Amino acid sequence: MGTGFHWQQHEDRKFEGHVLIRPVGEKTVEVINKLPLETYLCSVVGSEMNENAPLEFLRAHAVISRSWAMRRMRARSLPPCFPDALSMDQKDQDRILHWTGAEIHEGFDVCADDHCQRYRGIHRERASNSARAVQDTQGEVLIYGGRICDTRYSKCCGGMTEHFRTAWEDRDIPYLRALPDNDHAPVSFGLPLSDEANARAWITGSPEAYCNVKNCELLESILPSMDSQTVDFFRWQTLYSQEEIGRIIVQKTGRNLGRILDLVPLERGGSGRIIHLHIVGTGGTLTVGKELEIRRVLSRTHLYSSAFVVSKEPGRTNIPRAFRFVGAGWGHGVGLCQIGAAMMAVRGKTYRDILRHYFPGTSLRPSYGKL
Repeated sequence: MGTGFHWQQHEDRKFEGHVLIRPVGEKTVEVINKLPLETYLCSVVGSEMNENAPLEFLRAHAVISRSWAMRRMRARSLPPCFPDALSMDQKDQDRILHWTGAEIHEGFDVCADDHCQRYRGIHRERASNSARAVQDTQGEVLIYGGRICDTRYSKCCGGMTEHFRTAWEDRDIPYLRALPDNDHAPVSFGLPLSDEANARAWITGSPEAYCNVKNCELLESILPSMDSQTVDFFRWQTLYSQEEIGRIIVQKTGRNLGRILDLVPLERGGSGRIIHLHIVGTGGTLTVGKELEIRRVLSRTHLYSSAFVVSKEPGRTNIPRAFRFVGAGWGHGVGLCQIGAAMMAVRGKTYRDILRHYFPGTSLRPSYGKL
């Protein structure tokens, strides 16, 4: 679970429905689990968040998980050039541009890990809150412009959600745009956060936001066990020595840039997340994008987000001794902020309120009736 991320772990699980096992190459097999959508969703909602999270939040999650899955399923019948199928992997001597879109998986609709949405098989309690949330919203999806919405979500936006184009292809989706994770615009902070000075003040500050939660007991009731050990998600810090960051960059990119001199944000999105980062070394330079690739290149696993600022600790020469990262949020920040949405429910908001907040301009519609 969590393959490649800091929460990666192993767990024995059981699955229901039909299973297809097929060879992939000479040494690998692929296991495909076929089951009803609503059964799948009960597991997804209970895998993404804690069973003890507020029911209104779980209902909102059921709607967005259903919407996302149904859009993927319908995308399989569309031509390969359809935007939902786009990914990017571009590498040359001084540039790496990569993102993994919601591409159409070969022979199946969605994978079971964080690339799509978490699916952990049979849920522990069939009469669970996640099952109730799925049943209460059965068939409901979000619609925009006559189509089921691409309902992205991440763990914590850091106080401001992000534009779709920051993490994926260069196009705007009206309901996936930068919005304050609050009922009002941020107080005492300048906007837009794409401005470097505004981003630095925001990331090093502590703005009021739904996802700015410091109550550990409350967090434990919201987060699943695999996430509950990550407590510094709203604002976080990490320190790399010169030797360490150099090794990581070589390992992740295959490029030896020599001693690292600077890490320069070239472009930021609406939440302050970096879209393109320029790495300057004594042996060359490299520009990296987009959001997730930046997180991957600068960590043994992945940084929590690309909304960070860097300060250099001077050495005896003009070469920095170390680099200190101060960051905001956990994940790409696009769409629904899971912790923020859970806190909206704690404060009495309904699942309809939550969906209106994170996906403005959309409408809630039945895609099929009660089964």
